[in-house]
Amino acid sequence: MNSNKDLESIDAMRARLRRLEMAVEVTGLGLWEWDVRSGEINWNARNRELFGVDHQDPITIADYMALVHPEDRDLVSAAYGAQRDRANGGDFVVEHRAAFAPGGKDRWLQARGRVLKDADGVLRAFGSTLDITDRKTAEDRRNLVLNELAHRAKNGILVMMTFVAQTAKSALSVPHFESLLSARLQAMADSQDLVTQAAGRPLALTDLLARALALFDTRRFDIDPRLAEIRVPSEMVVAMALLLHELSTNAVKYGALSAETGRVRLEFAAASEGRVHVVWVETGGPPVKAPSRKGFGSRLLDISLRNNGGRVEARYEPEGFRASLHFPVGDH
Repeated sequence: MNSNKDLESIDAMRARLRRLEMAVEVTGLGLWEWDVRSGEINWNARNRELFGVDHQDPITIADYMALVHPEDRDLVSAAYGAQRDRANGGDFVVEHRAAFAPGGKDRWLQARGRVLKDADGVLRAFGSTLDITDRKTAEDRRNLVLNELAHRAKNGILVMMTFVAQTAKSALSVPHFESLLSARLQAMADSQDLVTQAAGRPLALTDLLARALALFDTRRFDIDPRLAEIRVPSEMVVAMALLLHELSTNAVKYGALSAETGRVRLEFAAASEGRVHVVWVETGGPPVKAPSRKGFGSRLLDISLRNNGGRVEARYEPEGFRASLHFPVGDH
């Protein structure tokens, strides 16, 4: 009878062991054990896979450290050392990269370990390794988005402060100030809608033109069909929309669109690889004179695209104002 009970007990232990092994396999955990005094390290198949080890040769602690990213080795050593130096040992958790990079991307691993000690010092350490690359990638993406939002919010505040200051200088009355400021802020809001709709992707220049020029008589604009192939990087959409709004406003107030027969052409021009060159050309308006001082429009021409690798070149030619817009190509 006892023999049968012993067999049943062994079978039950084996069943529990199989369930445990299946659970570990499902979680993708690598398991490891380090006999500190003998130097022997045992890794299961998953742990070897996580570190890119495709052989079954014995692994030493030196081999393991060589498989940790060089920039993270001190971090790993410090995590283990903190528990090694405690009287009774203890547990540690450390996140680090593997030295190899599958597909050219970092593989992030989380190591959890327990250090056991006896009267003579550290006896052994054992623990698990988990691939946390997806989590780290999501964290990096989230941080990138937060930083971008903070950057855009700061730029938006600076732009609005500039709006208020420059509009106040040129306004003839409080109602005039309100009208000018409202128009500029509306252009900024409209362009932000485009950024949201694009969801971080480059925006077709023709879509941007349609929105930016909607407040003006679009029948008086001649747009080069080749511009339909151009995409504006998402980080430049707001600046480009404000620039187009200001160019159009100036054309109505002082330039070609202030005359009944005046027109504006937007032309595609040759540019180096990875760059876009668009030319704003005014014709049929009054003679042009360069401004004696820099107002809001002139300042906007100077700084609008500069922060994102672009530039604007303005030319006040007698027959009509011209502006060359240079900026990077937005990837499709």
